[in-house]
Order: sequence, then C-alpha cells, then structure tokens
Amino acid sequence: MSDQKNRASASTQDRVINEYLESLLLDVEQAEPVENPLEATAAVETRVEPEPPPVIDKPVLGIEQLIAEVQTVQTETELEVAQEALQSEREEAPSEVPEWGQSRFQCLLFKVSGLSLAVPLVKLNSVIPWDENISQTPNQTEWYLGLIQHLEHQVKVIDTALLVMPENRRHKIEADPAKRLSHILLVDDYKWGLACDSIGEVIWLDRDDVKWRKNKTTRAWLSGTSLEHLCAIMDTEVFAQMLTET
Repeated sequence: MSDQKNRASASTQDRVINEYLESLLLDVEQAEPVENPLEATAAVETRVEPEPPPVIDKPVLGIEQLIAEVQTVQTETELEVAQEALQSEREEAPSEVPEWGQSRFQCLLFKVSGLSLAVPLVKLNSVIPWDENISQTPNQTEWYLGLIQHLEHQVKVIDTALLVMPENRRHKIEADPAKRLSHILLVDDYKWGLACDSIGEVIWLDRDDVKWRKNKTTRAWLSGTSLEHLCAIMDTEVFAQMLTET
C-alpha cells in the first residue's frame, strides 16, 4: 500500500511539473517575461495584502500555486535549468538542432552537484571511475583537476560542476573533489575528461522530445532541454572548444 501511495505521489508530482512547464511554453510568446519562480514565491509569502495578478492576453491558470508545488519536488538548480530552457523560447532565431539530434538518439544521464545533464552517446568516448591519482599541474584554473593516463591518451580532467553551474550556486559545491566525484566522462577523442558526481541510465530521445535552444549567446554548450527527464543536453564539441579557448 505504501509503494502504491509513493508511486501515485510521484506521478502527481511529475504531472504538476510538466503542466507548469508546458503552460509557460504555450504562453511565452504572448505574455510578459515570467519572474524567477523562487523570487516570485518569496514575494507571495511576504506580502500581507497581495495585489491582484496582472492581466495578460492568455493567463497561466494557477501559476503561483503550481510554482509552490513544483518547488516541493524540484531542486533550485533544476528549476534554473527549466527557466533557461523557457527563456530560450523567447528568442526569434530558429532552433539549432545538431546533426546527431536530427533523428532518434541515445544519451547518458549524469549529475554534477544536483544538476542533471545528458551527453549524446555518439559524442562519448568512454566512462571511467574517478581516480584520485590524477597528476596535478601548478598554476592552473580551479576547474582544471590535472592529467590522467587512459590507454595511450593523456586526458585533461576538469571539474564539470565549476563550469556549468550558475555563479550564484557555485558556493554550494563541495570544495574537495574527492568527496563528491565518482566518474569521468571522456570526450573529444579522449582529450578531455568531464568529472561528475554520478552517472545514470541511458535514455532514448527523439528530435521532438527536446526543446532545442534558439540562440546560444550564453551557455553555448547547452544544446537543449528534455522536459520529460528534466535534464540539460550537452554539446560536447562546443564544450571542448570552450575549454580549449579558456
């Protein structure tokens, strides 16, 4: 009976999240920009006499109530990722779908400091366990962890969380990499290793399952977002280029 209640609760939570995200996507072209859900909720809680909501052409039904429910089952970081996906929908430029996303493709899910990411399998060379015996080099940036030997390759290992997490969230990242990192994803022909907290399952995605970004003026490595899996899909080629230029 307890398992049935838990499954019913999880199903209700997933439905609430998806309804909230989809309702925003439907209205984003006509409505004014939506506030940060975290700030909006805080404002609602502190107002003594709440003002009536602004009238828009096509209002979102119960948005404040939905935000409150979403916050109970979503981490702040996941909400930020969802917001960024919605923000990209406001751009007028056409969506950029990479070649590997034109047809059905597989992705490996992984996490960095609570943020769910996915890397296309066609761009993933290998996955190896975290190795504390990484050769460190002096005078490097904080996100560069050092070199590791894999087969005949010298792989440069980076702390993925320090590069993909928003700046206002980086202070919550555990300072000691050895206490939070478990695997290294090898990409870009074994040139780079993306250290992560954990790896998840392999999923299938269709082109229409992804909200592809329309303008990559910021976070160019973010190809799009899967609302079903609540994860950001990483373009490893762009990410590797960013690392090379940094």
